Amino acid sequence: MNFSKLLCLVLVYSQQLGQVLANETPECNGNIAGTAVPCNGKKGGALQLKVTGGLSNTETVAKWQKGTGDIAAGNKYTMAGKDLTIKTLDVPDEGEYKATNVSPEEKFEVKVVDCLGSKTSTPAMCKGKKGDSIKLGLSDGTVSSISWKKGTEKITADTTKYPGGVTEATLTIKNLDDEDEAKFTGGTNGEGESFSVQVAPVCLSSDASCVGKLSRDLVLKVEGPVGAKVTWEKDDTPLTDQRYVKSGTNDKELMIPNLVAPDAGTYKAKYGENTVPFTVSIPGPGGSSTTKKPTTTSGSGSVLSYSPALLVTVTLVHLLLQLAA
Repeated sequence: MNFSKLLCLVLVYSQQLGQVLANETPECNGNIAGTAVPCNGKKGGALQLKVTGGLSNTETVAKWQKGTGDIAAGNKYTMAGKDLTIKTLDVPDEGEYKATNVSPEEKFEVKVVDCLGSKTSTPAMCKGKKGDSIKLGLSDGTVSSISWKKGTEKITADTTKYPGGVTEATLTIKNLDDEDEAKFTGGTNGEGESFSVQVAPVCLSSDASCVGKLSRDLVLKVEGPVGAKVTWEKDDTPLTDQRYVKSGTNDKELMIPNLVAPDAGTYKAKYGENTVPFTVSIPGPGGSSTTKKPTTTSGSGSVLSYSPALLVTVTLVHLLLQLAA
């Protein structure tokens, strides 16, 4: 087994572990005060709404509504006793939910966020990309006197940068840039739950080179409209690994998550008769990097050159040797 394959194996198992941890279902407890409880759920994940009071008329299963429409168990919802689980959350799932056969009715106001806060000493990792927006959400939105901090400084109202306000259980950060890479905290007086925001650089097809950082994300983006679906290659090999995230119109963007040394190389975006190359380099600890500007061609025939820097930590070496044994 060669070095590159071993690294890929490590990445696969690390990614699977991360997905298992990310798939834990947060819970949101209702109350009997009649007001809607704020409940934040992570986009793509699940959220469980839990009734705290008793069911009326000796019933054993809660009846639920979203808005004024009844909810039935199925691909989107799971009902168990008094609880409702919303699966694969997305923006259309936002709104008011209520258990109707509870006296009094219990209501939940669901919002979908990109990242849920952490109450532990390790901040929640929140990844966005340059120029985009990201929404942070408190896992407990019931706390009082909510405010937010960036680093140690309290965030003040700024509708351009924080369009959703700075006193709610969610914080939207617009037009992400390098200055937004920081630790954010939110809760009572700006304390309680923490977030570590990372902003992935976006490498455009007109850039001379794409310089990434180890263990960080990098986004490759074809500029302008593309009239056909884009297929991506690395070193003339199609990218089929689910680790890569394609997005944008006709898959014109490619995100490479958690960069490792073998990710350096030549990437090509192909659509119709066009081939758009990207040269990705990953500097070593000394910051050295050698790249040449790629040549964009229509059809085939692009010539590229790169010189990736390799960095292997002692811990990773031991791990790879164990895998190879």
